[in-house]
Amino acid sequence: MIVEKTQIKFAQSEQTGELIGFVSRHSKTQKLMGVREDSRFGKKICVLSEELKGTIQPNKLYAVELKPMHNGSGYVVVKASPMLFQAQVDTLIVPKSIYQVTVTFGNKTVFFDPKDGKSASSRTLAGVIKLLREREDIENPEFVIEDLTKQAKQVVKRMQNDGFIIPDYTLK
Repeated sequence: MIVEKTQIKFAQSEQTGELIGFVSRHSKTQKLMGVREDSRFGKKICVLSEELKGTIQPNKLYAVELKPMHNGSGYVVVKASPMLFQAQVDTLIVPKSIYQVTVTFGNKTVFFDPKDGKSASSRTLAGVIKLLREREDIENPEFVIEDLTKQAKQVVKRMQNDGFIIPDYTLK
């Protein structure tokens, strides 16, 4: 039996209530790729082995090992581990215009923008830290939060030097 590796997000089946995923074989590379249920490409179903049932959460990305089913209609997931993304913290300052710290991981970007933040969670450091702590797919989250805090304090200091009045709650 050939074991193939790929990345999949699982969803709950409407018929059985079990967690399932879908894969499609790439036409040029012949590698299996995780796809959504409504994908237009020819796809096969991936079901969890008995050992993995109850340990997998829906809508989280997993690195998986798959074995083909005996009847060839899909795959059985024999090993799954959650994907952890390396986060990158960057500062963007355009004097008198943009003051941002961004945390990028996977396909997600979280902003700390004390000047033009669209929500309370992006205007305050506490809101951004809370959001990052809720994420389970970040590698070394405490290091990322520490780096974010350091850069956010520098951004706020720069804003004050440029003449902006910063509310007290921004860095709390």
